[in-house]
Amino acid sequence: MSLLDLSLVTRSFTELVARTVELSPAWQPRARPTVSPLPPDQMPAAGLSFYLYHVTEVPQHKNPAPAAVGSDAIRYTPMAIELHFQMSPVAAGLTAPEMHEAQLLFGCALKALHDAPEINDDTAVNGTNVFDLVGLGGADNRFRLQKVPVMPNDAVSYWTAGSSSMRLSAYYSAAVVYLDPDAIAARSGRVLTYSVSAFPSGSPFISSSEAQSTFVLPGGQSQTITTSPAVVPFGGELVLTGANFSGERVDLLLRGNGDEAPRIADLGWAVVAQPTRLTARISRTIDGQVLLPGVYTASVRTGRTLSGRMIFSRSNATPIQITPAVDLVGDLGGGLFRIDGGLFADPAIAPDDVEVYAAAEQLTLAGGAPAAGEFEVVSADRIELRLPASLPSGVDIPLRILVNAAETPPVFVRVP
Repeated sequence: MSLLDLSLVTRSFTELVARTVELSPAWQPRARPTVSPLPPDQMPAAGLSFYLYHVTEVPQHKNPAPAAVGSDAIRYTPMAIELHFQMSPVAAGLTAPEMHEAQLLFGCALKALHDAPEINDDTAVNGTNVFDLVGLGGADNRFRLQKVPVMPNDAVSYWTAGSSSMRLSAYYSAAVVYLDPDAIAARSGRVLTYSVSAFPSGSPFISSSEAQSTFVLPGGQSQTITTSPAVVPFGGELVLTGANFSGERVDLLLRGNGDEAPRIADLGWAVVAQPTRLTARISRTIDGQVLLPGVYTASVRTGRTLSGRMIFSRSNATPIQITPAVDLVGDLGGGLFRIDGGLFADPAIAPDDVEVYAAAEQLTLAGGAPAAGEFEVVSADRIELRLPASLPSGVDIPLRILVNAAETPPVFVRVP
């Protein structure tokens, strides 16, 4: 996992050292030592300084160059860095016993880091998980600490000692730490199904499905959008494009998750087939049965007479989503609205499968007339809802109605 708060890495190691040293037989019966992220010359009392003094980028994890000059794609890739720490004991005073005490603490800390060179979700001291203490538990982080071999003659460069005494220190690097990338706000369209199919000459083939949805924006302006794969409400037009949609007989077949076999669109669907295009008007029934909102696969079946009998060929299946329709929105006053359309109710639709949202707030299903923040499914064709009292007055907000996770076309109402 990536992160931006580098203090979480420092806190993980300081908690590990402090709790491990406390259990060391050489340190007992002393209390848990102070292990601080402060530099040693700024610590107010005796203890151990575990100071982050430098950060470098890990060369073998460097991000690739952007695809083009000025591209900002690199912001969506985590940056791999290595943290460099200096660990130094701080004595309570300048007497020999106080210096000996500091050196004992330093030796115990060296062993603690030597025995646990990597900390992860499973690292615990005396039954206490280290990552849980700092809020990193269960995030699949893994920090490996390595002691950096600094020669004695080079150590003075870390302190610029001058007339001051050199400090007892050990140097470590922690890797690999990934910095949080920017969140991706837009993604490619949904892939609802994968298929690999072969199509003999003359067999129908669907290349895409689409539908147009027209709705009214706040202010009264009408707007039409095209969805592909098709997301089409009851009463809307489904368009399939492809090849070989011709024959003595052309059928549109639909199959839902619970269907044992595809169902054939009847006359109510007004199916019109041309060689490369098929259109149909979504009906609430198909093949004599109720059609519920949800995800379906659509295919085309053609029939030709050969040697005195009808031979059928069936196309590949393409995903579509059928949604409830919104035919009329009525403002009944006092934040109460009536939505006519459907299909909103059926014995096969569970109450929990009907959801209504006003802006970002989900409304609660009511058993009768809705109070503020509630909705009632009056019939298969009607929903009544009352807006939450928390919404600001005079603002246009979107209403979202979902049945079996299929969402109605956009609807906007004004908060009274």
